[in-house]
Order: sequence, then structure tokens, then C-alpha cells
Amino acid sequence: MPVLRDARLDHVEFYVEDADATATDLVSKYAFQIAGTSSANIGSHRSIALAQGGIVLLLTQGLTESSPVTTWVRAHGDGVANIWLRTPSVRAAFAEAVANGAEAVLEPVERDGALVAGFGAFGDVRHGLVERPDDAGPGQLPPGIVPAQGYAPQAPAEFDVLDHFAYLVGAGDLSNAVKFYESVLGFSVIFEDRTMVGGQGMDSKVVRNAAGDITFTIVESAAKPGQAMDFIAEFVQKNAGPGIEHIAFGCPDIVTAVQKLRGRGVAFLDTPGAYYDQLPGRLGALARHDVEQMRGLGILADRDHGGELFQIFTYSTHPRKTFFFEVIERFGAETFGKGNVKALFEARKAERDQREEG
Repeated sequence: MPVLRDARLDHVEFYVEDADATATDLVSKYAFQIAGTSSANIGSHRSIALAQGGIVLLLTQGLTESSPVTTWVRAHGDGVANIWLRTPSVRAAFAEAVANGAEAVLEPVERDGALVAGFGAFGDVRHGLVERPDDAGPGQLPPGIVPAQGYAPQAPAEFDVLDHFAYLVGAGDLSNAVKFYESVLGFSVIFEDRTMVGGQGMDSKVVRNAAGDITFTIVESAAKPGQAMDFIAEFVQKNAGPGIEHIAFGCPDIVTAVQKLRGRGVAFLDTPGAYYDQLPGRLGALARHDVEQMRGLGILADRDHGGELFQIFTYSTHPRKTFFFEVIERFGAETFGKGNVKALFEARKAERDQREEG
């Protein structure tokens, strides 16, 4: 019986140039807590674990020029390098992944009482596997992390889940990336779409694991020949290959969350005023949030068959502008804000036309 189909999200590991500086930023601006640090410098690297709600982020910094972490950061800059999966049997899951075509990266080995292993995914993104003797569910610290003195999870949390990962790939690679997750991890395609605005566009497929707690929106460029480089091609170029462009933090109340984030200095992408002028005609009356309040905060809205969705994107502070965060609230909605791509384009066009007429 396949084991990987039952895998759950455990934690997300970033490779970073400066773990202390990154941790400080995520604590001061995004309300994460320092949950623990590596028990000792593990050869060529060190790690800091952050937690909030059921989310655990691991920040790993290379300590030598020859460290694989340092090499990864040199190639891609700070970013999501390893998405760890929790499984009841690491050995069986690892053997299954390799048999299905995944590249072995870390053979099963015991680490601080837990069994771990790892394999390559698409591009330089990897998936670690972890098996603990006493699995208490999400929110546990990664193997090798010693809890910080006095650490206790805060409740309620500003963010409660990792809603999805945006995975950008090169033109023509979408089908191969989707096939990898279907054949190796047993993910299923739950949504697919093509969005075109003028000569620019993108093709996307959303894949999700059986448990429903790991979702990838995998995106490739659909730009017509002769068009300027779009954001997808630009990401792949600056990132030196496919990778995770952003992580979406799910929250119970996006208005409250964004007010707090802005107050702590988080900068978000601007939304043109015309977007909110056109919003009632596009969606009608919203049940969850007031349009004028959304306008003041820059929050976007969309609707699908399940309900309403609210989202906003942070301004990238990455030196290469290749990574950022999304904050998202689902009020019944199941999709990913498709309507906002076209709506933002039309709003920017309306404002440009108005300036030209004036």
C-alpha cells in the first residue's frame, strides 16, 4: 500500500544567509515565536525554528563556504529549500519515492530520536521525510531542535495554517512538475486554469495531497512570442531555475491581520483605487468584509462556487525580488483568486486612461 499518499506537512525549511536576521524579521513583523535552536552546530550549518499556530518554519544557515546550504543560497538567494513531510514510515516512504523516480538526497538515518530521509523534487526544491516515535500531530519542532527556554505556543495565532505554496517553473515544465507530484507523492490535480491578459498570461495547475494540508499552485508562463519577459520568466531567471515564489499564510480575519502587519512595518503591494471602484460591479455585495475598509488596507477579494476569498501580497524584500508572502482568508472559497489577475490589469488600465484623459 502506498505510504506517501498519507504524508502530512511537518515543517518548511528555508536556507538563508543570516538566520538571526531572518528570524528577527519574522518575529518582529509577522509575530512568529522563536521555538528553538539546533542543539549544536551540525557540522557545516545551524538552524533556528519559528512557530505560530500550526506553522513551523526552520531557518538554516551555512557556516562554511563548502556547506551545501551556502552553495544553495549562493545559487538562489534565501528561499524555501526543503518542505518536510511527516510519515508513519520513513523507510517505506523513501523507498517508494525513489522507486517512483525521485532522486535520493538523504538515505534514512536517525536524528535525535527521529528517523529522517530526503529526496529531490522539481528544480532545487527538496522534500524531507520525518518519522517520530510519538507523533502528536502538527506544530512539533524539527528533529535536532532544542526548545527555547520558556517557549509555549501562543493562542490565538495571527496565522493558523500554510494555505499554499506558489511553485513557478520554466515554460514547458508545468506538465512535468505536475506529473512528478502525481506519480511520486500521489497528489491530485484539484484546479487548473489559463489566464491571458493581452499578450501576457500563465497556465497553472493546483495539486494537493490526500490529507489536504499541502497545496502547490504550479505556474508556467503562457506569454505569446515577442512579448516582454513576464513575472514568471523573470522569477525563473533570477532564481536560477524553478522554485517557490511565495507562501500563503492562512488567517481567520485578514482585516485584523493586515492592520497588525502594517503597524509592525510590513509593506504590501499597492492596489489601484479603480480596483475598488469596479469591485461591486464585479462581485456584488460582499458578506464578509467592507469594501471601503479593504480599500484602506489594500486587500483584494474574489468569489468562487464555495464563497469569498480575501488576499494580499507583501512587497518583496528579497535582494533578487524572488520571494514574498501572501496573507489569505477563505470565507468558503476553494480557489486561489483567479479573478484578481484580470481585475487588477483592468483597474490599472482604467487609471491610466483616466490620467491620459485628464
